[in-house]
Amino acid sequence: MVTKALWTLQLASVGLVLSLAHARAQGNAGWTIFSDGKGTSVQYPSGVFPIEDGKGSPPGSVFTTRDGRSRLHIFTVRNERDESPERFLNRLFPRDRRELDYDRVTSKFFAVSENKSDRILYRRCNFSYGLIHCIDLAYPRREKLSWDGIVTRISLSLRPR
Repeated sequence: MVTKALWTLQLASVGLVLSLAHARAQGNAGWTIFSDGKGTSVQYPSGVFPIEDGKGSPPGSVFTTRDGRSRLHIFTVRNERDESPERFLNRLFPRDRRELDYDRVTSKFFAVSENKSDRILYRRCNFSYGLIHCIDLAYPRREKLSWDGIVTRISLSLRPR
């Protein structure tokens, strides 16, 4: 017998998958450009992340799905130590980076992803002119295929480069 909580979760999952499929099928429909005044801009699907959920840590803007299971955090921090992406990432993840599921580092950015329990955590940071421009995405691991295109588009649209 299906409990009410399980039924509600199943309906929410169906709703999110349909929202993601609709957003993907509509191309640019629902995609908005976020800009913070510090030179950070990024495209994100406002139909998927309709709720601005206050400030994050580090300070920035946090957007969530209606059900709160997925979030997008956009932020800019000063590169006070004048670190390269490699050095910054090594300090941020001092443990063995082989535990990451995705790890790409260039002279201008890094992008990493890891599976943590039932969630996927993805971060990309672009480095320019003493600032680090970042996005953090967290979403359910079981919905990875539905999120892949959205994560890629958000990541590739992060500016400046």
